[in-house]
Amino acid sequence: MSLYVALTTLCNEFDAHSDHLRQFCRSRTSIGSSADFTSHDEYLLEGILSRLWQAWCHFCRTCVVESCIGTINGTGAAVAALPHATTDAHVSAAAIRAKGKPPPYWGSTNSILRYEPTWGDTDVLTKIVPRLQPSNQGQLMAAFSHGHGAAKALQLIRNAAAHDNVQTRGELQALWSKYIVFPITHPTQCLYWTEPNTKDYLVFRAVDDLLDAGMAAIS
Repeated sequence: MSLYVALTTLCNEFDAHSDHLRQFCRSRTSIGSSADFTSHDEYLLEGILSRLWQAWCHFCRTCVVESCIGTINGTGAAVAALPHATTDAHVSAAAIRAKGKPPPYWGSTNSILRYEPTWGDTDVLTKIVPRLQPSNQGQLMAAFSHGHGAAKALQLIRNAAAHDNVQTRGELQALWSKYIVFPITHPTQCLYWTEPNTKDYLVFRAVDDLLDAGMAAIS
């Protein structure tokens, strides 16, 4: 798959999910406190958030894997394959090892996807990409660094929603200084905290930033 196709897929998925989020906004008279959300709202938002996160993870995996086995970037230039990246399974195994084990990273294969790193986690990406060393690693590193804040915001909220406890709720405090917030009764309500400069809701600001990062990744 070319990197342009990967970005197109991400854009299409983000557009579809964002449309549901905007419809949610239009159905409200106000969004500014936990009282503005029903249990049904939280079910809906948790599902959409999960889809957004999965789309971002799939895009990041595609960028890294395809860059290693050889692809075409968004400008039409070839990204040369790495000598040991013969298949998707070779890159998968190398990424698993690069996350937390010493070199050599290449040489084995993996076919069990749940063993792979969390591809959308920019802390993980900025660790494994330099170790795998695709020829466009500089471009990927700059892009993933650019998207770090947005990716971490969605990741923290999704994790808190999926594993709702005192600790995951506490991790949401990392976002307090970056947004205009209100007290929440469920983590998904954080999606509608407000970015101070743009006055955008957190989720829409994050989507825009990740799309910018995606464009940078394929360029």
